[in-house]
Amino acid sequence: MAPPLNKRQNSLPTGFISIRDILDRKRGVGNLLNVIGVVKDFRTPVPTRRSDWKCEIRLCDNSDEDASSNSIAINIFRPENEMPDPSLGDVIVLYQAKLQSHSDTLSLVTHWTTDVYLYSANQIPRPPEGALKALRPQQRKTTHSPGQTVHEYVSSLFHSIDKKSLPSEAEFQDMKAKSANTSDKFKELKDVRDSTFADVIVQLVRQPYDTSDKITLWVSDFTENDSFFHFAFKGFGGDGGQASDPYGYGVNLPYGAGTGGEWKGPFGKRSMQVTCFEPHTSFIRERGLSTGSWVMLRNLHIRYGHNAANLEGYLRSDWKIHVTQMDITDTEAPDPRLKEAVRRKRDYEREKEMLLQAGLAGKKRKSDLAEMQPPQVEKPRRNKKPKQKAKKPVKVAEVSILSQIGATEQGELTVMSNGMSTETSAAISTAYSKVKCENENKAVSTIGDMLDPVYVETDINGEQVKLQLPFVNMKYRANVRVVNFMPPDLEDFAQPKKVKKKKHPEFDMLSDEESDADAEMEGEETVDRSTARVWEWRFFLELEDASSHGETQKEKKTLWVAVNNPSAQCLLSLDASDLRSDQKNLEALRQRLFLLWGDLEEKKILEEENKRQAALTNRGVNRPPLHSSDDEGRMPQKQGPGSSQVRSRPFSCCIHQYGVEVPEEDPLKADAGEGMRWQRMFGLFGTRIAYT
Repeated sequence: MAPPLNKRQNSLPTGFISIRDILDRKRGVGNLLNVIGVVKDFRTPVPTRRSDWKCEIRLCDNSDEDASSNSIAINIFRPENEMPDPSLGDVIVLYQAKLQSHSDTLSLVTHWTTDVYLYSANQIPRPPEGALKALRPQQRKTTHSPGQTVHEYVSSLFHSIDKKSLPSEAEFQDMKAKSANTSDKFKELKDVRDSTFADVIVQLVRQPYDTSDKITLWVSDFTENDSFFHFAFKGFGGDGGQASDPYGYGVNLPYGAGTGGEWKGPFGKRSMQVTCFEPHTSFIRERGLSTGSWVMLRNLHIRYGHNAANLEGYLRSDWKIHVTQMDITDTEAPDPRLKEAVRRKRDYEREKEMLLQAGLAGKKRKSDLAEMQPPQVEKPRRNKKPKQKAKKPVKVAEVSILSQIGATEQGELTVMSNGMSTETSAAISTAYSKVKCENENKAVSTIGDMLDPVYVETDINGEQVKLQLPFVNMKYRANVRVVNFMPPDLEDFAQPKKVKKKKHPEFDMLSDEESDADAEMEGEETVDRSTARVWEWRFFLELEDASSHGETQKEKKTLWVAVNNPSAQCLLSLDASDLRSDQKNLEALRQRLFLLWGDLEEKKILEEENKRQAALTNRGVNRPPLHSSDDEGRMPQKQGPGSSQVRSRPFSCCIHQYGVEVPEEDPLKADAGEGMRWQRMFGLFGTRIAYT
């Protein structure tokens, strides 16, 4: 008879949360959690259309009397060779798994900091012996490591859980086998061919054209097919008239496209016409599918249409409906094929907007300069090398969205940084023991590299013009130190969460780093701080290069970076709360930031006190306020200690550049549409303070 369990063996280890507490919502969505559970279901890995694969494992524990309903799914994204292969009853220990919610159902998903440990059920000994010998070898480098307390709890959990709550081995294997039977008919539109059948995930890019007996759809998954109709972009509008189509979107539609106004995109050979018959037409009408809806069309018959020149799709009469509306609100565990299509749309919209605004700005600029002699527009000579080269080489990868604007093949705008010397980088890195970041093998960029403008050559009315882009979507790794922060009080680093509205809500399913640059807020609802229930991190850090390269403090450049809620959670390993009433969390924040910036806060407090004393001394003098505004959406103005007075600790971090739309009264500066302009922003991501 096994000896009785002691209290330590029977208690959940410190830092872990039970599945029952997760299901009872004792931790908020988006938090990173440590969980231990027994495997009761496993869906085999499937490719995600990128380098990662995805599998789903369902875990349970004994934190509830009804163990059969006490389970939660974990979605694991890893390269195929790093995927776990659990058996029924195996025990999994998770570190830093992200909590997510879809349709009010909670689940977990791997984060870049997530570690997964798997204990084989057939090797787990009885308590009080720990389960170390049952631990399978790791397939990847890990940050966290289970200790003896966790090993003992694994043994306790495995031998105490109600085995009746688990399926039989035959049931487990049957569910696993069924999950492996994925359809091989799924195609991206770029791969569909004449006289074939395919399953596709597409977005309706034009309002359905209903003729009662059938419905015509125009759909796209933002891939290109040479056999599709070419929707050509027709330039930047007329010669100053108030046309109803100011951007020249008008095109001649192919046979059967119906009415519905001018074509608004996507341009190029990215869209296919689909004709639907009953019972599919009734489904489309009942669900109210319209422009912007994402759908899966199964058993779609592909063949050349009436014009014998372009491929079209047909959903014939059938007893079964082959139209499924996709759920774009599933931001935590979306269909990977849908997510990939949304990512392609995001890239298309981003590139189109940048090129469109560059073209409009160039046209406006050329019109203004036409009255001046000589013209100031730079015109590089064709087929000849330019006389001068830029200091920083710029590679403009080719794009194919708006060929008439002067763009070429697909890609992103990439800044090529000279970076730091290997010796300098190695010398600085020895001081970075407390801060870790992603992409440690990526070349180091300087603040100057990030601030350098990027230009693109484009064709404006037949002439080559070099235009400065308002921003580029880029990621960098930098060696820096913090010289200032905003807001000035740590209590304001956490704010009540605001509700954001987006033009493209499906972009929410992309990762934070991908979607931040495409926030495109149409409005923002403020929340009363005194009644707020949900809090998020929101603050700024001013950074300078850790190495001066011989620069004086006056010459050294600095950069403000925004730290949003996911980035701050990663950085601090803390959840946001009302720091004015949560003194414990405030003190934890202060201690962890001390590891990042040393005594910067103390110096800033001292300087603020000196300012207050100076204000009292000069009372009655008519002076502007020392600090005027902390407007949301704007980069904070330089103030406080500044780089000339602070030498805080150096560290390595990841920074991304993106653009946001801000109001602009000056029409000449409104490069993001009427009354709006692009503002270049920088944000911190993938950086963590190793406080333990």
